[in-house]
Amino acid sequence: MDINKIFGAFDSSSNGGWVPKGYDYTDSRSLPVIDENHPKYFINMFWKLIINHLSYSKQLINFFGESDSSISTVEIEYAGEKMLYARAYGYIARIDINDEYHQKILGEEKKEKLVKAYILSIDFYEKEEAYEKCAFLKKQLDFVNSLP
Repeated sequence: MDINKIFGAFDSSSNGGWVPKGYDYTDSRSLPVIDENHPKYFINMFWKLIINHLSYSKQLINFFGESDSSISTVEIEYAGEKMLYARAYGYIARIDINDEYHQKILGEEKKEKLVKAYILSIDFYEKEEAYEKCAFLKKQLDFVNSLP
């Protein structure tokens, strides 16, 4: 494995730090600090993990596929997705749409990105046949879609 290829995949001039070239993400340094036990943190982590993963995973899979042909990119991609969605679900599962404060926080979020993250999560868990998770996510998605 060539270490220069690894670091060559990153650009130190973007947003003042090391980020993958062409990577479009929300820079968390520009956001206010949020307590890690706050519903806003859980919601933000859910959609950011999924949305940022879409941009970054393709570059990472291509990199490993090119650097070592013995690695199955399909297996890497599947393992990465499984870990990603499990982690994202762990955050959003802490949101209770029956709690008035959680409802308020959901209403303040970037609806488009949140809805996209829910849809992608539901699609993933349908393929995994994890229907309890699908039902939970669908119930939250319906609630978010009902918000003005």
